Amino acid sequence: MDKPPAKKAALLTKKRIITLAIFLLLIYIVAPRLSSFSDSFDVAGDARPGYVAVAVVLVSATYLFAAAIYWSLAIRPLRFRPTMLVQIASGFTNRLLPAGLGTLTLYVQYLRKNHHSLTQAVTVTGANSLLGMVGHGLILALVLIVTGNAYPAEVRLPSAAAVWLVAGGFVVVVAANLLVFRKLREYAYRITKEVFGYAWQYRQRPHRLAIALGFSLCLTTTYVAIFYLCALAVGAPISLAQAFLVFTIGMIAATATPTPGGLVGAEAGLTGGLIAYGVHADTALAVALLYRFLTYWLPLLPGLMVFLRIRPLYTKVAASAAEPRS
Repeated sequence: MDKPPAKKAALLTKKRIITLAIFLLLIYIVAPRLSSFSDSFDVAGDARPGYVAVAVVLVSATYLFAAAIYWSLAIRPLRFRPTMLVQIASGFTNRLLPAGLGTLTLYVQYLRKNHHSLTQAVTVTGANSLLGMVGHGLILALVLIVTGNAYPAEVRLPSAAAVWLVAGGFVVVVAANLLVFRKLREYAYRITKEVFGYAWQYRQRPHRLAIALGFSLCLTTTYVAIFYLCALAVGAPISLAQAFLVFTIGMIAATATPTPGGLVGAEAGLTGGLIAYGVHADTALAVALLYRFLTYWLPLLPGLMVFLRIRPLYTKVAASAAEPRS
């Protein structure tokens, strides 16, 4: 049965308001940082084109590997092409929210559209994040064992006491909210119980976890290769192992920075890591800006175009789910 004209008009108005809000948010976040884009673009123009071209190809490969991880971890079967489109669209949504929340939110919606419950979707996205940390840790351990190098002395990572202090504060805040709000406590208990139940299903299909871990290792390795190519493109004298260690520093700094995509924090972490390895400050900054241009700014426009293409699908699903059932 067709919807009444009034409901259609209301839905159309809602779509326009959401679209306008997204663009205003994008302008609010991106516009103040256009100088960073300009600097990155200038560096890209002066870099060696051969290395930059290979790096661009590898940037495209990161979206393939990232989509393959979700495709492998999905509890319900997913088609790969739509999953790939969602990953490309995350190149836009991840610029709107910090700590990767743009990508996680988009994937939760996508998984729910593809017959996953909210708990199942949270389980899949959580497994993806966990595998990313495990894969990075495995490569980091291998690099340190093979090379015998630790982080350079000039880099000051947070002390164990500081890490425990931050973690303890977070636990206290969460615990206080759970104690005060009974409904929140009941909901958190139910969600946690269901998440562990669905996560236990991976035990019955370890090959899917192994495949996803393999793609996660490929994803991390590809990002490091992109960063190393950026260093070669501007003439920074570092080894591949050093590139991985500096990349790890930049990733930690980006995660700790409450800006979309870790903007500013990632550049600072990468630049500081390169300087600690003896790279001249100007060259170190050029490497960081070139890497961020390729991985942060370049995917923005294709991500926006794909996002606008797939967004009506989510709106349609949300609208149909909100309709009363007879």
